[in-house]
Amino acid sequence: MMKRLVILGLTLVNFAASAAVAGRAVPAWTPPLSTQGRWIVDANGQRFTLKSGNWHGASGTWAGSGDQNDDANHHAHENSHNMPLGLQYVPISRILDDFESLGINSIRLPFSNEMIHSTTIVQDSWVAANPVLKGKTYLQVYDYVIEQLTARGFAVILNNHTNLAKWCCGTADGNERWNESQSDKAWQDDWVFMVNRYKSNARVVGADLYNEVRRDIFDDPNWGLNDAHDWYTASGTAANRILNEANPNILIIIEGINWVGIPVDFLYHHRPTLEPVKDKWHTLAKANKLVYSAHFYGYTGPSHSGATGIGETHDWRYEEYSHDDLFQVLTDQAGYVSLNEGQPYTAPVWISEFGAGRDGSADRTKTWFANMVDYMVTKQIGFAYWPLVGYLGTQNSNGWALLNYDPSTGALNTGADWRTDAWSRLKNM
Repeated sequence: MMKRLVILGLTLVNFAASAAVAGRAVPAWTPPLSTQGRWIVDANGQRFTLKSGNWHGASGTWAGSGDQNDDANHHAHENSHNMPLGLQYVPISRILDDFESLGINSIRLPFSNEMIHSTTIVQDSWVAANPVLKGKTYLQVYDYVIEQLTARGFAVILNNHTNLAKWCCGTADGNERWNESQSDKAWQDDWVFMVNRYKSNARVVGADLYNEVRRDIFDDPNWGLNDAHDWYTASGTAANRILNEANPNILIIIEGINWVGIPVDFLYHHRPTLEPVKDKWHTLAKANKLVYSAHFYGYTGPSHSGATGIGETHDWRYEEYSHDDLFQVLTDQAGYVSLNEGQPYTAPVWISEFGAGRDGSADRTKTWFANMVDYMVTKQIGFAYWPLVGYLGTQNSNGWALLNYDPSTGALNTGADWRTDAWSRLKNM
């Protein structure tokens, strides 16, 4: 019988062990996926809520300076070697078993444009737990991961996370926009290539066009100004090329604008997310294939960058809002696109990133996480937790992942986790 400890009204349980006990295969569904109003449905017309997790790593974990082979120069000392994180220490079969145990049905699988074109062969030590991957390029490893995921029944959403293989997200990392470190055409061509590459695998269901479009040092992105920073036009153009040249059956996922302005109290700054959609929405080459997405983290806010110290403003963070006020803010920024049914802009909304750390989180973060889950459950909005996989070892203490493995042994950490009850609500919605 599991030990239970109640703190601040939240139940702490052995999260990993609880998930393993409740392990289950991915429920049956029939591809391809399409949309009907605010819902995603499968080929039989059955509603398919994206209950997803982000398996990051192939888009890069390097912080951008220092030796890329030194784990200390990677986010949280978690060096993915430009592959989905965990393959160095844990057999993929066990990782997928653990994914099934979480009760998810889909995986958002980030990649970088740099990864696509790299001819680097992975070192044997980088795939020690998965020797079948020896001698492969990064892209061939990505191929194998997709093959294994879809064989288990997971839906896979391709996510162009970065141009360069670096950790996201800053204002001078070369990844701020889809065309920050490459041309629009090169970006579009890569998308046509990737969707064509997996066209024969019907469980590769989505193309998530770009992650967290935001201001660089000098320029803001915009929604419809028809210039080099126009995310509305660029995403629509890429979407139609994908549908016309690669795969007319794939879902197109367009995230809103993540940040504009300079985060200083007396200057304009804001997180537009999907606010512009009500006035300017996409019409794609094929109907019933458009999904909009947004990201929400408690430490950020509608006009708060998430910074502490330099770059911090006096704007509210999401975790500072009451339950009801948070519901209103989330609806105003994103949820309305789905909830206002029958409008010309109505489409499914997917919260393709949200998350919180398991260790040492403040009370307000725990409250925000419970309220965020309550919003998605109440409004029946799909999600993708960030991240699924992480490391907890002597050099790793990030703790945001739902599944934390010890790099020295490959064992899954089975410590208490205050997020368990909220996660149980979410996966069962």
